[in-house]
Amino acid sequence: MNSIKQKFLNITLSFICLVSLFSCQSNKEAIVTPTTKEVVQETLEVAILMPLTGENSTLGRQYNQLIKMGLEDGLKTYVHVTSYDGSNEQQVLAAMDKILARKTKIILGPLYSNLTSLIANKAKTHNIFIITMSNNPVLADQKLLVFGHAPSKQLTKIINYFADNDYKNFIALLPSGRHAQTTNQLIQNILIQKNSTLVRSEFYANIPESIEKAVLTVSNTVDNLNEMEDTETKPVIYLSDDGKNLNLLFDSIHKHNLDKKAIIIGDNRINIDYSEPVDIIFTGSLNIVNSNIIERAKNIGINHLSFMHAVAYDLGKITSKYIDTNFTEERFLAALNSTAPYIGISGNIHFIDSIAQREYDIIKKENGLYSTISKSADNF
Repeated sequence: MNSIKQKFLNITLSFICLVSLFSCQSNKEAIVTPTTKEVVQETLEVAILMPLTGENSTLGRQYNQLIKMGLEDGLKTYVHVTSYDGSNEQQVLAAMDKILARKTKIILGPLYSNLTSLIANKAKTHNIFIITMSNNPVLADQKLLVFGHAPSKQLTKIINYFADNDYKNFIALLPSGRHAQTTNQLIQNILIQKNSTLVRSEFYANIPESIEKAVLTVSNTVDNLNEMEDTETKPVIYLSDDGKNLNLLFDSIHKHNLDKKAIIIGDNRINIDYSEPVDIIFTGSLNIVNSNIIERAKNIGINHLSFMHAVAYDLGKITSKYIDTNFTEERFLAALNSTAPYIGISGNIHFIDSIAQREYDIIKKENGLYSTISKSADNF
């Protein structure tokens, strides 16, 4: 009888403690619960540092939600998660003081290189892990892991793929600016080594008239190439841009039927939601399509998942995967440095010298349907 009373008392006390924990949380904090029954007594402190205010706040808040979702999906122990505003230097420095006061062990973020470097030394002094969404390899250190992706590696992957498959005529359609010149030169260097040709480079300003003019010029070039007697393959057009400009580009591409008389390629950013079916080929992974993350994201108000959204989810999931029930810095670091890849919704990932190495598949989107035409094992 005493044993039964003691069990009832223990259950009651546990319930009261759990209610107390949740009642103390602000709207930016959460006790993230594990998916298994294995727990430890001490709660690990994890910080998420994303832009929650300012011009990037919409994406920052979405990334924040997806990082939390990833954490929840993989944890084996209780973790206390606090989200901090990482929109600018002032906010990041203020957040860092609070992060230190909480004796935080892991920071997920910031989003950008300059904000990451701002807190790197202080985090190192206090033995805090940082896993940043920046893609700057210069930041990498033993406990500062670079998780961002490099579009230039995707460019190299997809240009090599088409050149190796005997496509000879390439066109670059890029926004004006220094970055575009660098991209254009990289394409040219690859094609010279592959005995293929960058037939034309067309640059446009960020206005509809300039974009339409550039696409028309490219369309005429494609027509001329297709009429040549020695042409055995379609011309390949490389795009690299974001958001609004891509929608304008797709308007013109659809108008001139350009995706039917040429092959439109690019990195994962060109996979946007567009009202008309435009055929494209891009680097990425269909793991996200084969998961339930898209529907779950819609349930929390995120209607479109870009590659960076997938990266944010994977940041949370890979962190939770390597937090075991008796967290130690040594075991966490050893797990992150394992050569065994983490299978994420953004693709397969492993770290070398604290820098995320990503394996990209070649994905084809035709008439709105996706298929993998080359697995990462074939082209990595």
